[in-house]
Amino acid sequence: MDLRIKTDTTNEILAAANIAQYLKYEDAQVAELALIDAMITEARTHFEKVTGLSFVEKTYQVLFKHDDKPYILPVSPVISVEKVETIAVDGDAEELTLNSDYYKKGLYEIEILCDASTISNPFRTFAGKYDLKVEFKAGYGHSDTETLPGDLLGAIKKQVKQWYDNRDDFYEFTILGSINKILSRYRTRLL
Repeated sequence: MDLRIKTDTTNEILAAANIAQYLKYEDAQVAELALIDAMITEARTHFEKVTGLSFVEKTYQVLFKHDDKPYILPVSPVISVEKVETIAVDGDAEELTLNSDYYKKGLYEIEILCDASTISNPFRTFAGKYDLKVEFKAGYGHSDTETLPGDLLGAIKKQVKQWYDNRDDFYEFTILGSINKILSRYRTRLL
């Protein structure tokens, strides 16, 4: 399985201005605010990789090899499945139709089910194995998903404060043990 972010977020989950009081930072130095923004982004990005969650709305593409079953989308919470395609060995793509060529199952972990009888060369045949490419949106805070859990938002704040107060921890990318405990509760089974 290969996963990539097709469209990343343009708005961070927290802004430096929102966390400045938590950090007890009162100045308005541009360089210092940029550093705080970088810390927020690095904490969020790392937490997303560790948990398999998307803290902000993004568009993802995942390519499942023909024998990667079950085809469970590797990032949660899923907002929508935008497109499902079969990819032939020569790279030709054929878009599938929801509820006739493929089905979605699940609320949080979304599984893509393919009805092999509607695909000209089904995944099960030896002669013409197809890969499956899925484009989907995932992220907290959308009207179709819940808001980011408070303990995860708090974990970002705590980690940024630790990094801000101890710059070496930021440059060495040291994560607090208490943060790792919080993240371990959210790890998806796919990781």
